[in-house]
Amino acid sequence: MGIVEGGAACARPAAGRGPAHLFPNARQLVDDRATRADVLDVLPRSHVFHFACHAGQDLVNPSQGHLRLHDGALDVLEIARLRLDTAELAYLSACQTATGGVTLADEAVHLASAFQLAGYRQVIGTLWPIQDAVAADIAKDVYTQLRRDGGVATARAAAALHRAVQRARAAHPREPHLWASHIHLGP
Repeated sequence: MGIVEGGAACARPAAGRGPAHLFPNARQLVDDRATRADVLDVLPRSHVFHFACHAGQDLVNPSQGHLRLHDGALDVLEIARLRLDTAELAYLSACQTATGGVTLADEAVHLASAFQLAGYRQVIGTLWPIQDAVAADIAKDVYTQLRRDGGVATARAAAALHRAVQRARAAHPREPHLWASHIHLGP
């Protein structure tokens, strides 16, 4: 597993709230180690990859959407060109990673779809800006459920996200902007 936390001055989850403590053997790319070169080096060897960083989406030109890493942007087109044969689950815990453009409303060009084109069977993304603490809690809940039987059962990612969002909804019933943004793409 690969974990990117920080990148371009992004707040990292508080201790015990993100996926890092659940996966102590994961390759963690934190802050100044969250470079484009390191991410591109680790992606082909990671079945599961978690991004907790900033993202940007250009609503007029969605192919310019990108993850903000320590030394620059990793954009939709660059991600979509990758060929990741062992990829299973990409968790994009960043703002607007599944937001498309406004020009062609039925065209799905965004970071989440780019990871699917690169080879990830399943992607968890967000439709609008997210709040760090709640997003970290949802991620922790998803990974805790996926790890129940030992390894990471990525086949249960959609159900795990559904349950995690239900719990976040119960905790924040009058604040759907905190939990309703998270979506799952894939089987």
